[in-house]
Amino acid sequence: MTTHAAETTVYDLYIACAGDDRIDRLTFDAETGALAATGESFPAPGIRTSAYDAIRGLFYSGQSGTPASVQVLRRHDDGSLSSVATAEVPDKCVSVALAPDGSALFSASYHGHTVHGLALDADGIPDPPAVAGDAPGEKAHSVLVSPDGAHAYVASLGDDVVVAYEVDGARLREVSRVSSPAGSGPRHQRFNAAGDRLYVLHEMTGLVTVFARDAVTGALAEVQRVDAVPDALDLVPGWARDATKPTPGLDRIWCADLHLAAGGRYLYTTERSTSTVTGFAVDAATGELEYVGTWATEQQPRGAAVVPGADGRDHLIVAGEASGTVGAHQIDPATGELGAAESVATGAGPLWVEPVSR
Repeated sequence: MTTHAAETTVYDLYIACAGDDRIDRLTFDAETGALAATGESFPAPGIRTSAYDAIRGLFYSGQSGTPASVQVLRRHDDGSLSSVATAEVPDKCVSVALAPDGSALFSASYHGHTVHGLALDADGIPDPPAVAGDAPGEKAHSVLVSPDGAHAYVASLGDDVVVAYEVDGARLREVSRVSSPAGSGPRHQRFNAAGDRLYVLHEMTGLVTVFARDAVTGALAEVQRVDAVPDALDLVPGWARDATKPTPGLDRIWCADLHLAAGGRYLYTTERSTSTVTGFAVDAATGELEYVGTWATEQQPRGAAVVPGADGRDHLIVAGEASGTVGAHQIDPATGELGAAESVATGAGPLWVEPVSR
């Protein structure tokens, strides 16, 4: 439910710093490109992900502690956060998504291989317990609700599937699933504004799949596959990370996040082994992608976000999990090229960025 006023240029950036179990607040001026630390941080044990309800001013922190939980924090006019509620969820959170009408929050668990719904009351406060969930497949890495609120989609990195669910309050009912190539690892997903195209980034191969979405049935139909890891990066496919296998080296593809920018005209993906961002131009009619370029960014770019700017001059905000920094790249509205980043230090292990307009 995040919204941005068109005239706003100043943003608070809330950074999930997993290494320090806290949320750091930065400020960013989209007009000047100035990024600054505030020195403020807020406790969030086990934080991995977040979602923001701009209507109610509530920040939902998905946490992988013991027990796993969602912490609800109220955002105040000065940008500070205060905890107002905590609700347990059955499995550790790696992704959370709000229903567009604010009636429910959904959480996906990489370690629990599940997705769950949590009903929210009229004030946006969780009404536990969590609704009995579903097992979409191994290593459920992201959950995303369609802009119309009718369907939710879960990417199962371990089983190479994207599962479509019908949304009924906080309950999910599977309606279909589509398979990705074996070993590709679908990870993060983004909808275009119309909700008729879903973009899925695959962690281990760098594949980006463009799907057309049927708004009635929720079914996905593949439109295009493109490679977000150019040959020049000299990488080979990786494998899913868990305790049963050795950790892949930095010669392996390790993609993370993707975002649409400039009114949906460009799409950007992050790759952690080479600390790069790759950009594509988006065809307005078909949603198909055309390669624009690849640029250096923060070290081990785990999470990112787009901040709208004046005259279409958006910025891509990137969190460097290994460097403990966040950088802001200006996007050229005519070409999609990224400018060099201005970086600011954060707490350890920044891996999620939540921008909120002032």
